[in-house]
Amino acid sequence: MELGPRDRLSQAFWHEEQKGRTVATPLGQAVWLDLRHLGAATIHERLPLITEVAKTFAGVDPVVAPIPVRPAVHYTMGGILCNGQTETPLKGLYAAGECSSVGIHGANRLGSNSLAEIVVFGKVAGERAAQYVKAAPAARTEALRRQADAVEKQLLGLLGKDKGERVATIRDEMHDAMETGVGIFRKADGMKTACDKLAALRDRYRRGLKVDDHNRAFNTEWLTAIELGFTLEIAEVIAQSAINRKESRGAHTRLDEFKERDDANYLKHTLAYRTGDGPPRLEYTPVTITKSQPKTRVYGGEGKKAVMT
Repeated sequence: MELGPRDRLSQAFWHEEQKGRTVATPLGQAVWLDLRHLGAATIHERLPLITEVAKTFAGVDPVVAPIPVRPAVHYTMGGILCNGQTETPLKGLYAAGECSSVGIHGANRLGSNSLAEIVVFGKVAGERAAQYVKAAPAARTEALRRQADAVEKQLLGLLGKDKGERVATIRDEMHDAMETGVGIFRKADGMKTACDKLAALRDRYRRGLKVDDHNRAFNTEWLTAIELGFTLEIAEVIAQSAINRKESRGAHTRLDEFKERDDANYLKHTLAYRTGDGPPRLEYTPVTITKSQPKTRVYGGEGKKAVMT
């Protein structure tokens, strides 16, 4: 079973958790991966990386104890909309690598393709950005400088807070909201609860965080506080996009009345636009179909319908 497709494994874990057949760990519920029957010699020879990871992150020696395993985010399908020249709809912003969504490697990132993409399109993005800056009028450059100054002031403001909530508190609540409401399987009420919770967390974030380290160099606590604000926005984009997609497709699998894929209404890309402190504005754009037509994903001879990835 551990060698099966990742989506099937994640779904199997969810079903086991619903049945109460998982174990509690500091990082959440998990199942056991038991390698002890292989013996120490085989484990050290054939599985040295797994052994190191288990010891480092779980404090478990797989030679003498089973490894706790749970689903995690491997990659995100989608990204920043851009064309073949890495240009985004926002003038002066270029995207390359796994953050971009250009359709070159399909909706799912394949192994090692990200390296080729960043080498090729990273160069294109750098050249295009340089050309843009050289051609930008002085007035435009001054406007961008004022924007940069405003952002710098906002970020520096995080360093002067001696009162407020801890980064970890909000981050953990965000994680729980996403895991419960926008996880492996989804329902309308759970997604609505997640959307409301994320909006409240963003409001708490804006009211202030407590950052103990006030240094401006090599300050990982400050960096984590900055990243949390953007992570909350992305989490809300995911939750709002999910609840407004009334179908099941790929990793978006619903257990309510929208269990089937709906190409007539939702064979579209979801585009999310920032609105400031409020939820994102959602728009849709058609998917360009060339040679490969969308089909139901079926594993081997199982003969069961599965949503397309």
